[in-house]
Amino acid sequence: RDTITYNAVLQSIHELEIGNSIFREGLLAHVFDECIVIDDRQLDLHGCSSGAGILALRWWWTEIVPVVQASAGSCSFYVITGWGKHRPARRQTGILEVVRQELDRMHVPWRLHNPGCLLLTAEQAS
Repeated sequence: RDTITYNAVLQSIHELEIGNSIFREGLLAHVFDECIVIDDRQLDLHGCSSGAGILALRWWWTEIVPVVQASAGSCSFYVITGWGKHRPARRQTGILEVVRQELDRMHVPWRLHNPGCLLLTAEQAS
């Protein structure tokens, strides 16, 4: 069980309910320690497939952000995706684009902080 395998599997099943379970299994097994950096106000998705990145974003926004918001009040958060300059040419859509689409779907207000980083506001965190 390694990061490459989890990324590939989650890329295929991130829209299925089992994707959440497998993502959480990977978190508990520390599979993502080198490709997902999680802290209170920042989620760094370098090294993630877009499927793993979407699941990480959903988990972080629903599990971590509300706890931080409860103690700190309304505040800003960052999602780092990178610029996509190391993405293989065969991958058409980068993680930045799928994260932006997912944030819109989740009705999370965001703006581009820099070409590889999104700034989110937590007024609507759930």
